[in-house]
Amino acid sequence: MKTALFLTGFFFLLSLTSAVEPQAATEESTPDKVLFEDSMTENWRDSWFLDGQNATLEHRDSGLAFLTTASKIDKRVDRAAFDAQHAVLWTRQSFEGDLRITYKFTKLPGCSWQKLIYVQARGIGEPPFVEDIEAWKDLRKVAVMSDYFNHMDLIALSLRDQIRCKRYPWHDREGKDLESEFKPRAENKGMEIGHELAVLVEKRKAAIMLRITDTKTGEAVVDHTWDLADERILEKRDPKFIREGRIGIRQMGGHKILLRDFRVERL
Repeated sequence: MKTALFLTGFFFLLSLTSAVEPQAATEESTPDKVLFEDSMTENWRDSWFLDGQNATLEHRDSGLAFLTTASKIDKRVDRAAFDAQHAVLWTRQSFEGDLRITYKFTKLPGCSWQKLIYVQARGIGEPPFVEDIEAWKDLRKVAVMSDYFNHMDLIALSLRDQIRCKRYPWHDREGKDLESEFKPRAENKGMEIGHELAVLVEKRKAAIMLRITDTKTGEAVVDHTWDLADERILEKRDPKFIREGRIGIRQMGGHKILLRDFRVERL
């Protein structure tokens, strides 16, 4: 009798385990989840558009070289010359809901300063800054930083000595400052020039995860998740959460990278 009860319990637990396993596999990449895919070896204009007139984009080494020139002018002396070197590469496609973004990049010789990843960007909705940011791209022929943190609604990941996650815009419609940075900042263990870096961003309604792995060493040089439901940030915002928009790669002047294998999937 005890043996029968034991076996009954065992098979019941086994059935529960089997029922859970397929659910865990739903996060795996499957063709039906792929929303966007670009090897970065074909004409980039087919899938992307550019803010900033002075960037260089050229296909080479099985990827897309995205190059900006560092201004030798101190931004405190000549801000216009400084701003003129910045650029943003945007997907033409807009993406809704929970996303996984993956791509590879290599910092090229001479690379300096930082780049940013813009996730699900839209305009704030006040003319001329309508929600469709492509509609007012001519206003961003010079990719002045203030055009983004004043007039766009997005999540920004800034790849600096410490990795920062911020919500744009930084001001409300009356011009009052809003809390914008999700804390804490993430550790950056170092992104070596010449090493291929694999980027993984998983963006959900209330959280965003960034993992960057050095494919040469196998080390995760960044691995952090931010809480996007932080009430300090959400308190005076409408909408409170970012749910739809384009993806952008922003380079400040002097940043030089080679991009490969860009993909966006539905989570």
